[in-house]
Amino acid sequence: MKLIAAYFHYLKGGLCTPLLLSIRQHSLMRMLLRRDLVNRTSGTVLGMLWPLLQPALQVAGFWFLFDIVYGMRVNRGPSFLAYLLTGMLPWLCLTEVLGRSAGMFREFSALFRRTPFPVEVLPVLITLIPAMVYTVVYAVTVLLVFDVFAALKAVLVIPLTLLWLLPLILLCSVFGLFIRDFAQALPFILMLLMYSTPILYFPDMLPDQVEHFLWLNPFADLMAVIHGALQGPAVPLNAVGRLALLWLLMLAPAWLLFRRSEPHIREVL
Repeated sequence: MKLIAAYFHYLKGGLCTPLLLSIRQHSLMRMLLRRDLVNRTSGTVLGMLWPLLQPALQVAGFWFLFDIVYGMRVNRGPSFLAYLLTGMLPWLCLTEVLGRSAGMFREFSALFRRTPFPVEVLPVLITLIPAMVYTVVYAVTVLLVFDVFAALKAVLVIPLTLLWLLPLILLCSVFGLFIRDFAQALPFILMLLMYSTPILYFPDMLPDQVEHFLWLNPFADLMAVIHGALQGPAVPLNAVGRLALLWLLMLAPAWLLFRRSEPHIREVL
């Protein structure tokens, strides 16, 4: 019973502590968010437009490559471009956040090396700009390729994806701090995961013996849920169940590891 109670204690802490602390420290979060935007756009002509333009230009690039150059409309039907963009934009957001989480403590080390600082807000902070930018671009993209109803549902996709990603953000932040090679290997790992996840291709393009094992890849389940919600015909409930179970199993240990690592952050940095 004590083990179960401890597990749910860390599960609640992993979900509530970063979110509630970020709300209570809203002045600090606004200041850090403004600082982050300035660091990203300082000295550029277009300024604050760049965070929105970057994913928008990526969408235009995918449209030109797959719909114009490769003519996938002829080969796989008119829905391929919609399928590609529906999965690729959440994936780009996901990889941006995970990539940044691996260097999160080093990036913000100046804030807490010598003064008290609530490091629990950092996992929320690094998701705020991608959440806002990709939600806008994603909703507009879905509106253009589907309809208004799909665009309204698309508004929830990026925030829910980042919420599901929370355990991985916590783990990557700790691994990136204590294992130097992890930050170097992470882009390669994410690239392999992208190729093994049905994003650039339909699941039925895989050999039967491989397609049957897609359930072992949680990101394949994530894409199946996203495509089911926006394109239909229905959201696969088995994929939803596996994603929820994995999130519940990972969040408590990830939060425990994160909290146990906090006293040693300054020593490593």
